[in-house]
Amino acid sequence: MQDHDVSRVPIQLVHQCVVASIQIEMDPAALDRFRTDLLETLQRTNATGVVLDVSGIEIMDLAEFEALRQTLQMAELMGARTVFSGFRPGVVSSLVELDAAVCDVTATSSLDDALALLNANTEVGPDDEPPDDVDEVAVDAMATGQLNLGS
Repeated sequence: MQDHDVSRVPIQLVHQCVVASIQIEMDPAALDRFRTDLLETLQRTNATGVVLDVSGIEIMDLAEFEALRQTLQMAELMGARTVFSGFRPGVVSSLVELDAAVCDVTATSSLDDALALLNANTEVGPDDEPPDDVDEVAVDAMATGQLNLGS
């Protein structure tokens, strides 16, 4: 398949954070194109954070999750803080059942929470009070570095 035939993930800069919202089927070619586009955008903009909005994904297999997780790890190596946002309950259930490596994943329930988390001026620890505009799921994710699946 030619590079110009591969669907692209929209990527934009919001408050010094690169925001990518996946609304397409993520086949291997699209994942490769997304990785390249995201890392090039990060380098070009000198953004300090990356939000990967996965709310448009209804089904995600282990290989897709791992490819996205590795892409965010690459962004971290470039100096950006990274957050997944918008995992659907069915996707979360599937990833946990598939024994996906979620222990080092930071995730929030919404794009707004992810941006607030990345733009917070102070480090949030387990005993600190959360800022008013960040919900407890985002604070738990930041404090523990884990995907918080709730109760």
